[in-house]
Amino acid sequence: MSIKNRRYFVIIPVLLFIVLIYVVTILESGNPDGNIKSFSDGLWYTIVTLTTVGYGDFYPVTPAGKVVSIFIIISSLGFLGYLIGEITNLIRNYMEKKREGFFGVNFEKHFVIVGWDSFAKQVTDQVIGAKHKVAIITNKKDDIDLIYDMYPQSKVFVLYTDFNNVTSFQRAGINKASTVYINMDDDSENLVFVINMKKVYDHNNYVVTLNNPELRETYMSIGVRQTVSKTDIASKLVASYIFEPDVARLTEDFMATSVDETDYDIQEYKVVDDNEFVGADYFDAFVELKKRCNVVLLGLVKIHDNNRTIIKNPTQGVKIQSGDYLLLVSGGKSKTTLYSIFKVNEGVID
Repeated sequence: MSIKNRRYFVIIPVLLFIVLIYVVTILESGNPDGNIKSFSDGLWYTIVTLTTVGYGDFYPVTPAGKVVSIFIIISSLGFLGYLIGEITNLIRNYMEKKREGFFGVNFEKHFVIVGWDSFAKQVTDQVIGAKHKVAIITNKKDDIDLIYDMYPQSKVFVLYTDFNNVTSFQRAGINKASTVYINMDDDSENLVFVINMKKVYDHNNYVVTLNNPELRETYMSIGVRQTVSKTDIASKLVASYIFEPDVARLTEDFMATSVDETDYDIQEYKVVDDNEFVGADYFDAFVELKKRCNVVLLGLVKIHDNNRTIIKNPTQGVKIQSGDYLLLVSGGKSKTTLYSIFKVNEGVID
């Protein structure tokens, strides 16, 4: 039923009830034994009848008034049923829109994943394991319940929308996101999608998965910050397993987010303004973090004009500045101490 027809379906019964109330009032007010003396009495009687409360303080006594009241009672049943049905539909529609992410999310400095599959799930597991929040954008309605069954809504938000409607991505807090990960089915689809995204959200940091690593330069030229080739990473790990199996196992372990206290991984932490290491020598920070947290610094990231430069194992004399990132190897049990030092969770929070 259209909105216009619904309006008529409500307005017409209301007008009918007003007419019936007026008729009952005229019929009853002239009878000395009647207790419906005014339009307000008739309105109260009709409302009590409509809601099936039936206080009994007002009721018709004349035969004509009782006949009109029969129409009020019969009409009340249909109108009340329709009203309850409409309220139920409104609640159901509200809950469905909320489930589909229509009302948006208030995440900040979170990570947005566009496109859901088994690979995106593995990425989400790692990001949540690092204590960050994730907004997932999918064009498949079946994904919604599947995702919410695996992750708490305090950590994950799902937006169901058409990928062509990029303006709706605002509901996923994309303007406040730290990084947007594009995970389409093929490289050409990824490329077209990123171009359309940058027309609306030009200032976001984008990471794209590539099947063909030769397209890396093409993506970088349109402003993608990082491209990841599944085949490239896999081939390097396989080669390492062939001639350096222990190194490969260690590398694979370091690539995963540490969850248990016995796990180790490579992390990066942003140096904020009130960090105690601002202005300190890198070597001094190396020694201090090793003593206090049993972590090993691997390098330093300097950012200039949005370009990130990794300084691997800096020599003595390199100073740590606010806005830098420290790269380190840490175990799961060191995360609490590291948070107290850096005052931020691991990961890029630009």
